[in-house]
Order: sequence, then C-alpha cells, then structure tokens
Amino acid sequence: MGRHLRRLLREEGEVSVTFQQGTLPPAPDRLPHLLILFGYPEELREQIETVRATAGGEQVVLVAALSDRTTPESLDVLLNSGVDDLLDVGAPPALLRARLRLLVRRARARQRRWDIERELQVRVGQQAVVSELGRRALANMPLPLLLEYATERVAAALGVELAQVLRLLPEGRELLLVAGYGWQEGLVETCRVPAGTDSQAGYTLRAGGAVVVEDFARETRFARPLLLQRHGVQAGLSVPIFVDGRSWGVLGAHTCRPRTFSHDDIHFLQAVAHVLATAIERQEHEAALRESEARYRAIVETAVDAIITIDETGRILLFNPAAERIFGYRAKEVIGQNISVLMPSPYREQHDRYIRNYLATGRRRIIGRGREVTGLRKDGTTFPMYLAVSEVRLPDRRLFTGIVRDLSETRRLEQEILRISDEERRSIGQDLHDGLGQMLTGMALISQSLARRLAAEGRPEARELEELTALIRQADQQARTLARGLIPVELEANGLQAALHRLTRQAEQLFGIRCVFQTEKEIPVADNLVATHLYRIAQEALNNAVRHGQAQTVTVMLAADDEALHLWIRDDGVGIPEELPETRGMGLRIMHYRARLLGGHLEIRRRPEGGTEVHAIVPLTGRVLPADASQVLPESELIP
Repeated sequence: MGRHLRRLLREEGEVSVTFQQGTLPPAPDRLPHLLILFGYPEELREQIETVRATAGGEQVVLVAALSDRTTPESLDVLLNSGVDDLLDVGAPPALLRARLRLLVRRARARQRRWDIERELQVRVGQQAVVSELGRRALANMPLPLLLEYATERVAAALGVELAQVLRLLPEGRELLLVAGYGWQEGLVETCRVPAGTDSQAGYTLRAGGAVVVEDFARETRFARPLLLQRHGVQAGLSVPIFVDGRSWGVLGAHTCRPRTFSHDDIHFLQAVAHVLATAIERQEHEAALRESEARYRAIVETAVDAIITIDETGRILLFNPAAERIFGYRAKEVIGQNISVLMPSPYREQHDRYIRNYLATGRRRIIGRGREVTGLRKDGTTFPMYLAVSEVRLPDRRLFTGIVRDLSETRRLEQEILRISDEERRSIGQDLHDGLGQMLTGMALISQSLARRLAAEGRPEARELEELTALIRQADQQARTLARGLIPVELEANGLQAALHRLTRQAEQLFGIRCVFQTEKEIPVADNLVATHLYRIAQEALNNAVRHGQAQTVTVMLAADDEALHLWIRDDGVGIPEELPETRGMGLRIMHYRARLLGGHLEIRRRPEGGTEVHAIVPLTGRVLPADASQVLPESELIP
C-alpha cells in the first residue's frame, strides 16, 4: 500500500512525505511536511501523541491511514489524540488520488504559514537584539562588555555556535580576537588572525562588505584559518566594522555544520556592526575629548601668562592660576563677575559699551591683535599689561579669551635702561663741555696770541694762523652745542618750552635746515621726568627727520588740553617707510618706551602732503586718559 501511495504522490513533489508503519523512533530528527501513519486505531494513538509532542502540532500534517476494521469508537480515539485527517486506503483510486492531493496542498499551506511565522519570530528576535544593543551603547556601557554582549546575542539570534569581534591592530597585518562567544577559554585578547585575503576576516575587510561561507569544504576564495579548524567550523558569515571611515575590525558568526545564511541574517549582522561602530566611534570621540580637555586644562593651569575667558555679557567664565597671581584674586572671587572688575576707571564704566558696539557693528579694536593696556589688581594698584584677545564663535553664543602678560618688570627694566642712557648722555655732554670744550678754548687763545705776535713782526704766516684760530673756535662752538643737546640745561632752568626752543635753534645751526618751535600758550610742566622724556622724544624725532627723512623744514609743536600734553614733530622729508629693516628702528622703539613710561601713547605716521608726523600724548600728572581722549590713543578696554 505504501508503494502505491508513493506512486500516486510522485507527481506532487516539493513536499516531504513519510509513510510510517509500526512504532516511531523515540525522538525523530526531522519531521516531514506530511506524515501518513499505517496501522490499527489502537496502535496509532501512541504514535500520534509522540508526533504531536515532538512537532508541537504545527509544521506537520498528520494523517492516519485506516482499513475497513475501523469502528466509530476507534475513530473518536484517533480524532481526540490529535490526528489531522483520516485516509481510507480501501477507497477507489480516483477518490484516493484526490484525497492525497488535498492533503499535499494542506501540508504545503501549513508549511508556508509555519515558515512565515518562524521568519517573523526570527526577525523580531533580531530586531530586539539590535534595539537592546543600541540602548546599552547609549547608556555608555563599557566597550569590552558591550562587545561581549553583542557576540552572545548574535550567536543566539542566528542559531550558531560561535560569534566573535576581531579588531585590526595598528600595524594593519593582524586582527586580534577582542570579544567572542563559544570559543575555547583563553583565546579572547590573545588569539590573532592574519589580516590578509587568505582568511575570511581579512577578506571581509578588503571586500568592504558581507562575506558568506556556506561550506568551507567548497570555499576557494580563502583558506580556513587554524582558529576555525580547531573549532570544527564549516560555515560562517562576517561583516566589516568601519569607524570614522576607517577599517576598525570584523564581526563574524560561525557554525560547525554547512549552512545557508539568508539576506535577513546578513542585514541583521550588518545592523549589529553598525551599532557597534557607532558606539566605538562615540567612545573614541569621548576619550579624545577627555584627553584634549586634560591637555587644555594642563596648559591653562600651568601657563605663565594669565588666561581669562568671558561671554558676550562680559561675565568671567575662566580665570587660571596665573591670572590669580597677577590680579591678586582667587578664581572663585571673580568667576561670574563682569570683566570690568579688573579695569581701572574710566575703562571700567565704558567696557560694556565697547562690547555692545562690537556685537552691533563687528568693528574690531583689539580682537585678533595684541595691545598694551592698564590692569587693576585686587589691592587697587594699576599695572601695565600686554593683552591679546581671540574670539570663539559657538552655535549659540560667542566667547572671548584674553592672554594677559604683566609688563611691570619689563617697564621697570626699560626705565632703568633709559635712566642709564640719560646718565651716559649727561656724562658724554659733560666731557664735551668740560673736557673737549676747555681744550679747544685754550687752543684758540694760544693760536690767537701767536697770530698777533707774528702780525707784529710782519710775518705772512699770521693770516693763516688767524684762520686756524677761527676754525678752532667753530669746533669749540659745535662741541658746546652738542654738549647742550646732551645736557639740556634749559630743561631744568627754564622748563620744557625753553629747552625745545633752543633745540630747534641748535638744529638749524648743526644741520643747516629751517626748524621752528610753536606753542599757543605757556605750558608749565612741573614734573621734570615728563619734561625730560618729551624733550628726548623731540630730539630723536628731529634727528631722524634730518638724517633719515632728508627733511629741509621741521616744525616742533607743544600744546595741552584738560587731559593731556601733546607734542608734534612734523617734517617735509621722504616719509617713514612702511617697513623698517631689522637693523634699524631702535630710536623709534625708545621713543615708544618713553611715551609708555609716562602713561601715554606715541603715533608715527606718513603725512598726506609728504613727510612724517610724530605725535606724543602724555596724560597730565595725576590723571588717567579716557579711551577717547584722542583717536590715536589705544582703546584700553580688555574686550573687545
């Protein structure tokens, strides 16, 4: 009868049909789509219960083939035991064939439904794995634990014995097993795999996509590495892990039997690899950020110069230890306060207006370039400082960072240099006046006496000797003029105006140019230090105008207003060059130093009509110049 039924079903195909007569094995390896049992009702009940317990009653259509010995009571027993249908083998062949076709269709439909349900369950399970893995990654689960969890869940979701994450080592020649499931103990963090195309992992990296091996016995693209051989691997699926566009490693799953991996399996493993890549990238960025922050904090904390950061409202956000030493405040005392607390009046009151103007107009005064300004310490004392400001634009706000260097010691050294220079000038002038001048005077007297005696004797040499006497007297006069320039006696006796007036007359005598001193009114300068430095500025500017500017006319002007003294030296020469050679310019630097030592400012510019103008502005004694006292004064606000 079994052969007859097989012959009838041969044309149906594509359906697994088993004809079983007698007792079933205790645990069948695989049940068919359609199972037809032969026997008497009393014998079949136990077999039916065994099949249902094994298959769950879903993927197999169970049919009992009965003979004419079946009774109504035995039919009730079979139907209650879980049989799907009954087949009367004694029916006519046509009817039997129709019944068999109906059973085959039923078996196919049930199998398709079961396959779909199983596929849906697999997909849902894989999606749950990806979702949970992503949740743990967002929770900043440590990377080693995350990789271990991923390999365990991948193995379970794909139904394989082995899963692993291999990381490409820095030299790029090997992959290290950094996480795994199902591998022999001690292999994780020690086992290495070649990264070339002679291994599945290396081939996956080079291919840049998923690599499927259904049976290593038929694989020709690469060999099976010793690691896989030792574990009896027969098939596997691997995908690359890319982090920040670079090859980071490989995620793989292997089984010890030949297997076909579906597109869903590939997509699942790629999704897991993407989650891992995102987590790795995030943790690497966070580690780099922490390292960068540590380096930044170390630089800020150990910097010699003060570093201060403020926001758009002028509120202090950062105040490093060097700033604490320079300004005398603890960081906690000034964090959150307005930056104007570090400024003397009147800059303190004007600073917020400077920030608002910059934010409204974008016109920079100090941002991007350094400038010397005045700072205010906690104890109320002021000091000169060099300030460089940079701007950082964030998506929602702007920050300003200032680098501050205390110039107090620099200014003290500069003042000492100028003091020594003035003393040396005075010493040289004294030597010219008392030494060379006296010698030239004596020589002139001797020469004159000798010329008179020769003239009385009627000697012709007397005229030549008189000419020599006149030259000696001219040399004596020039020496005394130079001495007066080095020792401005009028500066101490008659004040700055008299000294400048005499300086212009001496310039006319020495250089043969037109030199004029102008002033609108009497300007008493009680502070001899101020008068001396302004005199030296005028002297240096006048010498530069003649020697370097080839000027023929020089005008020296002195004026004063309610806030400051103004000194101008204007000439009609060739004008100051745009850039000075490195070997020149020391005199100009000293002029700037002198103005700064007095709390003022010096500007040197080319005149539109030709020549050069030097303008020195010095605050009156006991006063501080406001930022808008003159357009040539520096804006002394800290930001911006």
